[in-house]
Amino acid sequence: MGGNKLRNKTITYSLFGLILLLFIAYFTVQNAILPSGKSIVNELNNLIQYAQQDKWEDAEDSVNKLFKAWDMVKHLLAINYAEADYSIFLDNLSRIKGAIKTKDTTETVSLSLSTLELWNNFTKVVPQP
Repeated sequence: MGGNKLRNKTITYSLFGLILLLFIAYFTVQNAILPSGKSIVNELNNLIQYAQQDKWEDAEDSVNKLFKAWDMVKHLLAINYAEADYSIFLDNLSRIKGAIKTKDTTETVSLSLSTLELWNNFTKVVPQP
């Protein structure tokens, strides 16, 4: 009987160690990749500025850069975040692109601010619901 208790403790500690190791690895990778997300923040801020200044060609260039930056980090975020926030983020990106094509300042600024807020929540260690 004593051997079973020891074996159970060993298995429990091994599983705990494995889970801890996976979390450490995940957050290490996340911290290595997410700083490249600064370009996402920069491009969203640029979009707000360009829309307010009616610089729509610059806004189109900026939204293309935004999509490239998103492609670099989207797989990592898909693992960790609720589908609703992730889906809203993707929807916002598409709607921003449409708002720029129609030169809709209000929609571009509003969606960019909303997307920026979602991004800031994504990058928190403990995202808010």
